[in-house]
Amino acid sequence: MRKALLTSMLIPALALAAEGEVSKQGITYLGASLAIGLAAFGAGIGMGYLLKATQEGIARNPTAGGRIQTTMFIGLAFLETLALYGLLVAIIILFVK
Repeated sequence: MRKALLTSMLIPALALAAEGEVSKQGITYLGASLAIGLAAFGAGIGMGYLLKATQEGIARNPTAGGRIQTTMFIGLAFLETLALYGLLVAIIILFVK
């Protein structure tokens, strides 16, 4: 599993290699892909935990479901903002020279 993950992360750098040296463009693509990938992974894990906790809270106290759900949506907005920051960093890495 680890070997496949490392291989898939290095494919952009290897595809753009020039005579045994990794090119600057390859490293740029690798950095941008890691930025958005890690941001999306972290936001996805956080959203999963948030939704799990919300469902448990509503199951324990159904009368407070509306307030819990409102707080959940605010938390989801903050988590999605983190993923958008990752996208912004990836775009900056790709297009700012």
